[in-house]
Amino acid sequence: MMAKSRWRRLRGIVLVNFGVLIGLYLLAEIALRIVSSNSNPLFRLTAKTGVGIRDPVYHHTLRPKFDGFDKWGNKDYPVVTNSLGFRDASTRDVPLVADRKRIVFIGDSFTEGIGVPYQETFVGKFAGAFPDLDVLNAAAESYSPSVYYEKLNYFLDRGLRFDEAVVYIDISDIQDETMYYYDEHGVLQLAGEYGAQKLAGNIWSGGKKKAWWESAFYVADFLHQVWRYETLARLTERGSLQDFMQSGYAYSRDFKRASWTYNTDASDYGSMGIEGGIQKAKQQMNRLYDALSSHGIALSVGVYPWPQQLLYDGENSRAAQIWRDWCAGKCKQFFDHFPAFFHYKENDPDFLKNLFIWGDVHLNVRGNQILADDLIAKYRQQ
Repeated sequence: MMAKSRWRRLRGIVLVNFGVLIGLYLLAEIALRIVSSNSNPLFRLTAKTGVGIRDPVYHHTLRPKFDGFDKWGNKDYPVVTNSLGFRDASTRDVPLVADRKRIVFIGDSFTEGIGVPYQETFVGKFAGAFPDLDVLNAAAESYSPSVYYEKLNYFLDRGLRFDEAVVYIDISDIQDETMYYYDEHGVLQLAGEYGAQKLAGNIWSGGKKKAWWESAFYVADFLHQVWRYETLARLTERGSLQDFMQSGYAYSRDFKRASWTYNTDASDYGSMGIEGGIQKAKQQMNRLYDALSSHGIALSVGVYPWPQQLLYDGENSRAAQIWRDWCAGKCKQFFDHFPAFFHYKENDPDFLKNLFIWGDVHLNVRGNQILADDLIAKYRQQ
């Protein structure tokens, strides 16, 4: 009898504590919804180490005169920005008017050189090869033609003078263009959550949509993503190419951010679809071309492959064709780096591991070197 009584009391204590935990959890969910009704604020709190900031004109940028470390995957790497908030070799003050020829690069995380020290990025190596040029790198992760136009136009209006803009169009730019939009005030916005966790999640998952409960419950979503991220980070250390080529992993054929060049049925491109994303990207590049032309500034465009293009596409990828055709009559130069990467692939059976951050789509130090060597050679030929 006493044993049953103790059991009832113990069960009651457990149920009360469980009820309290559920209540606290629901209160936390309600509070987070009040803070942000359409994106998980927990990801914003942990997204970066302080270098990435919002911008009222072109959505996001890097913090000016930052000198510290950022994190990509499970690795820290040094990041330095100049007075404009552009990645650079030092926290230098950049004058609006240079005393020598100035070239501005812009692109997304590949051009920013995410995960790699500045001197090892292809832009940093280009700057080292041409010390007589003032080289600026305005790139940042998740940029696409809408941001290329808004950011460069903003700095032109501020009085920044340069002689040439080199725009590196990324494979993911087409999907990103389907997510950028202008609000009722004409301000550029990005649908969904912006942050390193979201981007890393897309890399690991091939851009798969979240389950309903992940969108409904912020805390559960955050804890699930942390667990998943740590699990996949451990997998990276021992994962093989075959592991990462499985559906849903970094080098899979069905990776939606990359597969549009060889799969016209790739999903997650919103209501405008792949073709709409391509047309919007071209329209925004037209705006950029017009803005630069009005200031007498030359425009060059560059393209390069992702792992998926090297695995499942060809050297004459649709990504290269689109921008080669667009450049006709507009660009000073078109830098097509697909041949250089396919040539490397022919001579290295372990090309993915030697060109890209393993388990990720971004270029490692050697990948940046391959692109830099090709860019420098082509630039010298002009």
